[in-house]
Amino acid sequence: MKRKHGIAMTAVGMAAVLGLSACGSEGKGSDDKKPTKAADSAPAKDTAAGNGVEKLSGKEINDKAKTELRNAGSLRFKMTSSKNGEQMKIDLALDRQGNCAGTVATPTTGSAEVIKLGDKVWLKADEKLWASKGNPQAAELFKGRYVSGPTSDPSLSGMTKGCNLAAMQAQMGQDDGGTETITKGAVTTVDGQQAIPISAKGTTISVATTGKPYPLKIEDTKDGNVTTLTDWDKPVTAKAPPADQTIDITKLKQSQKQGL
Repeated sequence: MKRKHGIAMTAVGMAAVLGLSACGSEGKGSDDKKPTKAADSAPAKDTAAGNGVEKLSGKEINDKAKTELRNAGSLRFKMTSSKNGEQMKIDLALDRQGNCAGTVATPTTGSAEVIKLGDKVWLKADEKLWASKGNPQAAELFKGRYVSGPTSDPSLSGMTKGCNLAAMQAQMGQDDGGTETITKGAVTTVDGQQAIPISAKGTTISVATTGKPYPLKIEDTKDGNVTTLTDWDKPVTAKAPPADQTIDITKLKQSQKQGL
């Protein structure tokens, strides 16, 4: 499996919140000016103007977008992915301090709300998710309530790995490797914002041509993953749930050990 660019790899790393993986490939290389059309995006009516990235090479555009992602204080990460033939959706707002809030869901295994503040996490899963884990007792016990505890608890840590934006950004400092050419397409729009698509080996990254050159959308045609990045540098507004809606997993485990 060849390595992706840092931007695509960060998206994959965030998706690890549910154990997702992607195995497309991108790499560094010279710019190929042959136009590449971004999937699901319409041509822009006007010539792109603003930050000027549309005039750069594919590699230079990638580097600028990568810098913005590396320096972001916070963002909202939305990903739709297929795993074992089932569509999975992730929607998380996260920041460099490790705070995050959002949801993860699949049609057959259920959904969960995740809140992480510092080193504490709250998880509210629906009955379908608990049942899919083979734990009907938990489904009844935690119905309509959050399970809370430290991020170090192995029962909760797996659901919070994708909340660590700083860790993902640190990975982008590593060399991407690869020699694939990055092609540059024609200016398009992504959710009403002008963008320039750059592509390599089945992965297309649409980069904003106005304002800061943020990577707005990442599409992996091989795996069918679609990621959008929004709410750049906006604070994560999550709050701790009310105590009467929460079960402390640490206390619960202590009670179980004591036979209570």
